[in-house]
This record gives sequence, C-alpha cells and structure tokens, in this order.
Amino acid sequence: MKISLRSYCYLMLWFGLILLCSELMPYFANDYRYMLIQGTHELVGSYSDIVVSQYQHYFAWGGRTVAHVIAQILLYWGKPVSAVAQGFCYVVLILFIYYNAYGIKPTLRLRFMPIFVISALLFLQLRVFGEVVLNIVSSANYMYTTTIMLMFILPYRISFAREVQGSWWWLWLLMLVLGVLAGWTNENTAAAVATGLGLYLLYNLKARRLKLWQCWGYAGYLLGFALLILAPGNKARIDSMEEGGFDYFAHTVHAISLFGEALLLCGLLVVCVCFLVWKVREHFLQYARPDRYWGSMWFIYTGLFSLFLMIFSPNFPARSATPFTIFTIVGIVGLSDVLISRGYEVVSCRCKVLLSVSAAVIMTAAMINLIYCGVVLSTDDKVRQAQLFTQLEQGKKDIVVSPMHVNTYKYAFVADVRANPDYWTNKIVANFLQVNSIRRSCDYPARPWPHDVVFFSRVVTDAECNLHPESEIEAVVDKPETAGTAAQQ
Repeated sequence: MKISLRSYCYLMLWFGLILLCSELMPYFANDYRYMLIQGTHELVGSYSDIVVSQYQHYFAWGGRTVAHVIAQILLYWGKPVSAVAQGFCYVVLILFIYYNAYGIKPTLRLRFMPIFVISALLFLQLRVFGEVVLNIVSSANYMYTTTIMLMFILPYRISFAREVQGSWWWLWLLMLVLGVLAGWTNENTAAAVATGLGLYLLYNLKARRLKLWQCWGYAGYLLGFALLILAPGNKARIDSMEEGGFDYFAHTVHAISLFGEALLLCGLLVVCVCFLVWKVREHFLQYARPDRYWGSMWFIYTGLFSLFLMIFSPNFPARSATPFTIFTIVGIVGLSDVLISRGYEVVSCRCKVLLSVSAAVIMTAAMINLIYCGVVLSTDDKVRQAQLFTQLEQGKKDIVVSPMHVNTYKYAFVADVRANPDYWTNKIVANFLQVNSIRRSCDYPARPWPHDVVFFSRVVTDAECNLHPESEIEAVVDKPETAGTAAQQ
C-alpha cells in the first residue's frame, strides 16, 4: 500500500482546526482550579509545583493523577503551546483508532476513507465534543487518557491475529510503563478494560497462547488501577458528597435514564454496529476472519461496559460517554474491514457517496460555525479580562462581569460564571481571583433540550438577558460603594 498524501493532508487539516479552536476558547471553570497548586492560592510556576500539587490532590480529592498532571502541564504551558498539543493529541487519537481497528502496528501507510469515517464519527457522535476536545481539563481527563489507553491496548489487539514482534526487554518495559499510565487514568474505562483484558488473558491461558509480556503489561495496568481507585482523596470526595445529602439509590435510578440517553444520542453508532454485525453474520464472516471480528467485538463490548459502569458512579456527566464512543468507532471500522477484505460492500457506491458528502457538508458547516463562535468568545474574554482588571485595581471584592454571547452547545463548552454567585463555577473563579464573589450581570434563558442535539449555535444578544447588562456593569465599575449591594442582590 502506498503512502496516501491525501490522508496526511486531511489529518493536518484537523490538526489546524483543533489548534485554532483550542486557541480561541477561553479558560473556564476547573481550568482556573488547576492553574493553582492544590490547597493553595499560588499559581503553578514550575514542573515541581505540579508534582507538589498532584501529591496533595491525591490525598485531598482524587486519584486521577495522570489526567491532572497532563491538565496542569497544559495550563502551565499556556496558549498557544497547549493548543498545539490539543491538535496533536486529536490526530494521534484518530491514528490509534485506525491502528486498533485494523490490528496493525503504527505505520505511515494509511487509507483515506477509514480516516475520514473515523473523523466523521468522532465529530458527529462524540458527546459534548467541545468539552472533551477543546477544554483543557476535560480533554486531559478523556481525550488524552483514552489515547493512552488505545496505545496500551494496541499490542494486545495485534496479538489477536499474530505474535507481536520486537525485542522482549523493550516490549516488557513499554508494556509496564503504558500499563501503569493506562490503569491510572479514568475509573470506568480502566475497570472495563481491566475486565476485558482479564477475560482475553484467561482465553489465551486456556488456549496455551498466553505470553509473558501480556502478563507483564496487565500487572502494570492493575498497579495503575489500584493507585487510581485506592487514592485517599476518593474517600474524601465521597464523604463530602454524602455530607451534602447525596442519595445513592435516587442517583442510580436517575443514572439508568442517563445511560439510555447516552445510547440514544449515540444512536448512529448503535445503528452502525447492529447493521455491520448483521452483514458479517449474514455471510458467516465471523468464521472467515475470526481475529478481526472478535477483536472488533471486544472493543464494542468493552466500550459498552465502560458506559454501563457509569450507572454506579457518583456522577454521570455526558463526557463520560467518550470511551464508549471511541471504542465503538474502533469496532465499527474493524467490522467494516471484515466485509471489505472479503470482497463485500458495506453499502452501495451511490450510498457511500451520499453519506460521505452529507458528512462532509455537516462537518464543514459545523466547524465554520464553531470558529465563528470561538472568535466571539475570544472577543468576549478580552472584554472580561478588562472588566476584571478594572475592578480588581479598584480593590473590589464582589465582582460583576458582563455575560459572554455564546451558550454552551455540542461543539463549544462555555462553563461561564452565572448570575448566582454561589454557582460552582463562580466559586472556583472567585477562589482563583481571591475575591469574595464573582457573578455575571444576567443569565440567558436555559434551553429545554440537551447540548448534544445542538449542532449549530448563534450569538445571543444582551436584549435576551433578564437584566440590562451594560448599565449594571457601568454602575458597579464606576461606583465602588455599590459593589457589595449589587453582589447581594
């Protein structure tokens, strides 16, 4: 197979787009929290500060050390360096979805159509895309960690069909390091992969195919997983939730509905899996290409199990569907290859053209809209920084700022402060600024539907607020004695 220049141009296009959008997006919410050394008001100013911060975080709030080290490094680097890292990680994620789907070692010989399908499914089906890909802290918790997970899984995926070649000492060292990092990433994903890999290794043991490097990598993975779930900070976080009146039974009932919602909003993936499994079994290709078929199904089952485990998690945010989406895309591309490698068409040529053109049009329109929204948010952020500077210079301790003009939707994560100073984002930013409170002058009406179903956004106007933002901002900035009263109202 020749090196496809078209594939690399396409990947470079995505690199540039993610870089640009990441650069335009302001910092929000937990970004401000992780700019500080855990438990202090000191800005992270060195890599040693990150080590200190994560040591304290491990005992005070949670065990996702790998993800939060990545987040704090990106925030320490600042933009545009972190934006370059976002674009690079997104391209690496696409590549390792490709490698795992085909069960091949990393190569420069790429086929364009699978790369296009992977990028289209990611863009269209990854829940809260803007939060998972463009926001620093959320991407560190999901995009970066899932990429590490795919790197770790790849040798196992290759071993479905053939023996992994290479220097044994080098392979053992690689698997140990990647195993610890992968197991120490994300609770539900790590638990699902631990289960799936455990079953695979038991199968290899029974079939007398178990290799020492597989056990070595799995041992490292279990070590990382133990470091993740046994962190003292996990108990501290749960205790704080229970003190706030957290009800496990009520949450579990609600989480079941969230599980169904996730499957519904990722319905295109579910339909693709059902269709491809039916096509493969119709031609009995699960027997002709068992390694490719079962390798693909392993990813699908593991991804689904990772989503199912979220039912028992204390929190079930939309972004937690990320591993399910990515693992399912691996399975979809792999199942498609089972058909194509045997000379069967997945869909007719006319249907393939129609689907490709439709996906390209939707992605192009949505990306143009995202860039436009990013420019608006970047401009709003400059205004916001000027307002903060003015009020902080005046010595104000109750800050009021004007609202940004884009609401959160599928491709833009706008976790802005709210009019209520007790909102969680407000408290994080107030702590970062070391003020009593911060709030924006008004809130826009809430949408009645999930962010995931909104593919396009528009600029909202001040007239849509429930107050008159400009007059209130002017009054607060120009009249210091009104600041406390305004915050209390």
